[in-house]
Amino acid sequence: MMRRSRQVPFLAGLLVALGATALWAHDFWLVPDAFSIVPGGELTVRGQTSSRFPTSESAVAIDRIASAALIDANGTTPLQDLSHSGTSLVIRQSVSRAIGQRIVAVALHPRLVRESPESFRRYLVLEGAPEALERYQREGRLPVDSVTRRYAKYAKTLVEVGRGGPGAFDRIVGHPAELVPLVDPRGLAVGDSLPVRLLFRGQPVAGAKLHAGTAAGDRDPEELVLATDAAGVIRIPLVRSGLWNSRGIHIVPADPGSGADWDVHWVTLVFQVAGRP
Repeated sequence: MMRRSRQVPFLAGLLVALGATALWAHDFWLVPDAFSIVPGGELTVRGQTSSRFPTSESAVAIDRIASAALIDANGTTPLQDLSHSGTSLVIRQSVSRAIGQRIVAVALHPRLVRESPESFRRYLVLEGAPEALERYQREGRLPVDSVTRRYAKYAKTLVEVGRGGPGAFDRIVGHPAELVPLVDPRGLAVGDSLPVRLLFRGQPVAGAKLHAGTAAGDRDPEELVLATDAAGVIRIPLVRSGLWNSRGIHIVPADPGSGADWDVHWVTLVFQVAGRP
């Protein structure tokens, strides 16, 4: 039930009908200015919104931010210094002198879209969820009247304060949907693989399609499509050093009485991969 499958038979027809720019909706990434910060220094993270990692086409409005937190092995600090610079949301925070890993986690308030059943079907296909379309069609759950689709976005990244210290990579931040590394990326380098679990409401999601890739500025950026196993886990082969992301969407019927018919949860994780000595 994840996004951007490239094996949809009638995709070409949809591209003609909708225009090629409709294929890629906008992800929301957190990209640190630096992945390593001196103890007592300042953290700066950019919130990037686009379909081309890690660029940004527009800055998320500050009033869209539902929560923003800096999380270490022992606690959570709210992030409140939020501003804009060009097309980027900018988050700043003075970090403590305690060495160790930090998670930066941001959730955006959901938004509602009212659309026709046909528009919703196109959305499922173009965002890479044709298997969801087929299953819900088979179960008779797809709407025949107008549809209210609600979407929200959740982003995480990892930074290091000083050298060594306790990890925080596998802490659950509590977003409705999130990507959780199962191995500390600090100990990985080119040639290793990073296992990442997709959770929805705290439970693993099996059979989901996730994307992983390197920065678009690379001469030949890596772009992988991976399916979660029965435990909700993908294993990302780290074939090059530098800036990486994993991303996807999870589409489910909304809870009765919630004001929406369908919920779309966007998730991203940004991390850095070291080269081999």
